Formats: sequence, structure tokens, C-alpha cells
Amino acid sequence: MLGWEEKVDITRIFKLQPARPTTFFGVGAINEIGAILKELRAEGIGRFLVVTDPIAYTASGAWDAVKDALEREAEHFELYDKVRPNPTYVNCEEAAKKAEESGAQCLLAIGGGSSMDTAKTAAVLLKHPGKRAVEFYEQGETIQGALPIIAVNTSHGTGSETDAFAVAQSDGEDKPCLCSPYLYPRYTIEDPALTRSMPLKQTISTSIDALNHAVEAATTTTTNPYSIGLAKDAVRLVAKYLPKAVVEPSNLTARYWLMYASAIAGISFDIGLLHITHTMEHAMSAVNSKVTHGDGLGILMPAVIREIYHATPEVLADILSPVVPGLRGVPGEAELASEQLKKWLNSVGQSTSMNGYFTDADVPELVRMTMGSSLGQVLLPVAPIRVDEKVIERIFRNSF
Repeated sequence: MLGWEEKVDITRIFKLQPARPTTFFGVGAINEIGAILKELRAEGIGRFLVVTDPIAYTASGAWDAVKDALEREAEHFELYDKVRPNPTYVNCEEAAKKAEESGAQCLLAIGGGSSMDTAKTAAVLLKHPGKRAVEFYEQGETIQGALPIIAVNTSHGTGSETDAFAVAQSDGEDKPCLCSPYLYPRYTIEDPALTRSMPLKQTISTSIDALNHAVEAATTTTTNPYSIGLAKDAVRLVAKYLPKAVVEPSNLTARYWLMYASAIAGISFDIGLLHITHTMEHAMSAVNSKVTHGDGLGILMPAVIREIYHATPEVLADILSPVVPGLRGVPGEAELASEQLKKWLNSVGQSTSMNGYFTDADVPELVRMTMGSSLGQVLLPVAPIRVDEKVIERIFRNSF
């Protein structure tokens, strides 16, 4: 198989560094929350708003430890538990308003990407009084600060706990993102035990989210050896441990490695960026909020691989080898790689068809939204191929 190392531009400089948060990782890591709060209290930070959805914080078991620590260490805390999947600007502003009214000095997010994105956005708004979410997401307002954020992760797919991004859905039709060093959580807790209560569908879709983060991050025009190495390990771990978690939901070893895969895939795209699949999925979930992020990515991924394989065959053959063994890293394998990836996704219970959410008549609108989105303006230019409306339409149609 041809190696991708020989194609790396050794004159291009990149930052070889881990993600910013101080991250506590492993079974029992949730018990570090008390020490974190004590450290913050010593700095004069004692008032907190907990940001979560109506289910994750209690179902995961995280709330027992967090509430106990807050009661012991915090001066004051309140709960905002109205986060919805694919949160809107209104959700973020509502959380910020509650934090402001309670005098919160730090936001503590419990959950997956939606809770973290809501907390991150609210943290920015609280440092910019009078500003609205739309001004940062759509009007180019510069982020000049954010309140400290603690991220207690209860899934193994988002990557938001390790990265500098936040996503929210406009109250119109777009689903743009923010990127700023101020969006890194100050502390992150990654406790695999908190993921055991995840429903089967969420177990699958969040793991596919991590898998896709790795695939995209390794194939952008801005990728680097560090990002590719992390991506390769993430794919290997998802391929090995997702089938085990599907069969044995309480298997902590499987949950441990899936959470680790998600974390390093998050670091991978934090430094290497993403491209086509994420841009297209954001259009899908903006149109139909029932499309969960990971599910949409899994549906699109085989058709995206078919389009981009010829541009980065060496990298894709290498990182996909745990799910598609035997690839030689040559352009003519695009269809084989796509079909074999689809078979693997189906084998772990991931849908690869848009039929459950859309019809063929929705394609023109999805194409228009993808090409016109603010996210697309950032990510599509770093795709490994030139992306136009015909490419996007072909991917959507090949995903039915």
C-alpha cells in the first residue's frame, strides 16, 4: 500500500499541541468535580449555573456527584435543564439570562454536544452584555472573552469537551458555528461510567460521530501528521469497541475506549478541521431537527468517501483499514471503500439512508442550504476536492 507520509508538505508549519482543557479521564473521574470546584472557589469563583438537558444529567448518574460537590463547595448554584437537541440561539440566550440573573461566574455543562454548545454560547454572551447570539454566529462579532466552563461529558461522540467550537441552530434555517480559544472548557471530566445509560441508538450515533470526525480531520487540506495519527487510532478503537458496546451496553472497557476515541478525534479535528460531511449534515438537521448529528453523518459518510477517495487514497486506506481491510491506497478503490464502509455501518446498526427523514424532493433545498451556509463557507474550501452544487447534490442523492 502506498504511504501518505511521502505526500506531507514538510515545509508547512502547524501547532503540535494537545487540546486546552485540563481533562480528568477514566472510570470514577466524576469524583474529581469536588477538587475542581474547590480550586475555583480559591480563585473567588463560587457561583455556578448547571447547563443540561432534561434527561442526561440524572440518567447518567452525573448529577449525584455534581450536586453533592456543589452543595459542599459552591457559594450558590442553579440549574438550567432545558437544552434541546440542536439547540437554538433562543435556548442559548435563555441559559445566559438565567446565569446573569443568578450571578453565575462559571457554567457547568453536563451532557453531550448540545449541552456543551449551549453552555459555551451562554459563556460568551455573559462576557458581552447586550449582544445577541446571532451577532457572533452570523454577523462576525469578535469573541473577546467567555466565562469559565466545566464540561462533564456523558457521551462518546461530541468532541466539544476538547475543542474550541460551538454550534447552534439559527431561528431561521442556518446551523453555523463559533470558533475561539475562549471556547475551550477550563476543565473536562471524561468518565466512561456516565455513558452506560445511553440508549442503543445514541450509543451508535455518537460513536459514528467520533468516527466521522476522524475521517474528515485526516483528509482536509489543513490536516497534519498529528491529526492523522489521532484519527487513525480513533477509527481503530471505534471499529473494535462499538460492536462490543452494542451487545454489552454496560461493558465499561468498551465505553472507556469509545470515550477515548471520541476525545482524540475531537483533538484531531480541533487542529485539522472538518469539511463536506459536517457541512451537509448541518443542513439536514437544520431542516429536520429529528436528525441527530451522528445519525446524519453516518448516512452521508459512504457517499462522501466515494467522492473524496481519489484525492486522498493513501490516508483513507490507512485510517479505514480496521473497517475496510485490504485497501491498497489507489484512486480506483473509491466505490469499493464506500460500499464496504456502508456494510460495516449497517452491521453496527447505523442507517445509511436518508429515507427515514427526507424524500428526493427535499434535495434541492438541502443543496441550497449546504452551499449557502456560513459553515460551508469555512469548511468546504478545506475539503480535499473542489466542492460545487453538483458534488453536493450527488452525495445527497447517493445517500438515499
